[in-house]
Amino acid sequence: MDTIAEKGSPSRHGTEELKDETTLDENIEVPGYDAGLHFEPEEVRRALMKVDFLILPPIVLCFCFLQFDRVNIGNALTDSLRKDINIGNTQVNLAQTLFTVGFIITELPFNMISKYIGPERFLPMTMFLWGIVTWSQVFMRNAKGLYATRFFIGALEGGYIPGFALYISKFYTNQELAFRYAIFWSANSFAGALGGPLSIGLLSLGGRGGLRGWQWLFLIEGVLTCFLGIVAYLYFPHNAARPKSLFGKSFSLFTPREASILVTRVIYNDPTKALRYGKPVLPSHILDTFSDWRLYGHLVAALLSMVMISPMNTYAPSIIKSLGFTSLQANGLNSVGSIGALIWSVALAFSSDKLQERGFHIAVGYLWGAIGLLWLALAPENVGKWILYGGVVWTQTGMGSAQAISAAWINSKMQDYKRPVALAAYVMCIQLANFPGNQLFRTQDAPRYKYGLIVAAACAIAAAVVILVWKLLYRLFDGGDAGVEAKNRSSGYWGADIDI
Repeated sequence: MDTIAEKGSPSRHGTEELKDETTLDENIEVPGYDAGLHFEPEEVRRALMKVDFLILPPIVLCFCFLQFDRVNIGNALTDSLRKDINIGNTQVNLAQTLFTVGFIITELPFNMISKYIGPERFLPMTMFLWGIVTWSQVFMRNAKGLYATRFFIGALEGGYIPGFALYISKFYTNQELAFRYAIFWSANSFAGALGGPLSIGLLSLGGRGGLRGWQWLFLIEGVLTCFLGIVAYLYFPHNAARPKSLFGKSFSLFTPREASILVTRVIYNDPTKALRYGKPVLPSHILDTFSDWRLYGHLVAALLSMVMISPMNTYAPSIIKSLGFTSLQANGLNSVGSIGALIWSVALAFSSDKLQERGFHIAVGYLWGAIGLLWLALAPENVGKWILYGGVVWTQTGMGSAQAISAAWINSKMQDYKRPVALAAYVMCIQLANFPGNQLFRTQDAPRYKYGLIVAAACAIAAAVVILVWKLLYRLFDGGDAGVEAKNRSSGYWGADIDI
């Protein structure tokens, strides 16, 4: 039998690093926490299964629509959007850059708001708003309309990814996060796999109701996003022990005992998750986070590894079309790489959690994408179209495959009061990669974009080098791949180790 009762209350011990307001001398006051709780491994498995099936899939579904609304511009470009609003690659690249600007400037403030009022409240509201902007793209008539809508979609999506990453971390221990984060980030792959067939159906509606195919694409995906935002606001609990209430009534996804098991084991694993429950992120926390050397290897590696993402998301359907496929075939074939990415990223993260190793797994993910980029760039001009298409699939399989593992690693390395800022900075760097990425695929390099592919591959290889250097630094100065939970145990905050 597993028990937390014997380990004592965290009020027995303190930590100097967290300073005044974040010390283990404070009594833990988190709904559902029970320091005297006894539970069996089978009870843990049942409770975790509920989270895996009742919390994660709806989050992934919402993330899918974030990704639909982010990348559907690529599908629209295979229709008549360029001609209808008189734009070219230059205008598309600028619009995508403005999207990134909007995303970045709201990332940290939105995540701070989300931490204070709860991501389960705030993020569905922003989802509803960006859904409105998405369907309003139906009324675009020129490049200025494209610039405005892309900027506001990006701005309203800011904070969504790190906010829900923090929310997920409240249900799982640090050692379980890479696999769950991979499922969360797999929304990119789900969206890519579903986006192609969905876009085929929506683009084929062109001419009905006086709307072009790209207008139907934006309209229906935007309306569905608004609907999901409303459902998400009503559905997601505040934590395992605090369901949402509507008109004085609530329905809990977990029994009281399941909720207590989930909350207590997470706090036992990492007591810092309880220290600032329901409290805002303070300016001093921002300074502390950016003063932490651990942050920067993850940020640099994230930026370098993700340079490939924006140009491939935007132009992959066009590259496939240029190989000799029709527009509808190109959108359908564009989904295959996303299915590969889903399988590869989840398998890589599962292995990372199983072996409790982070750095080598992240480097392998980065290098996989680099190989695909070089395949596309260096293949002979007279090679068959299916060989080149294979390079597209390989690249898409590797794109972002290590994001989740790196996010889980930085999450575990940071005290909980630093995590909102650290995860926001991490996602900001992923988005910052769009600035150089949006400029890599130049009109004069079409349709192969060899120059941009080689630059993106070099960046991905450099990212692998950075993360391996950081693994070495962790090995020398910070206890290897383990996170703050290992320090808490070794410092005696909770006494002897147990299997939770």
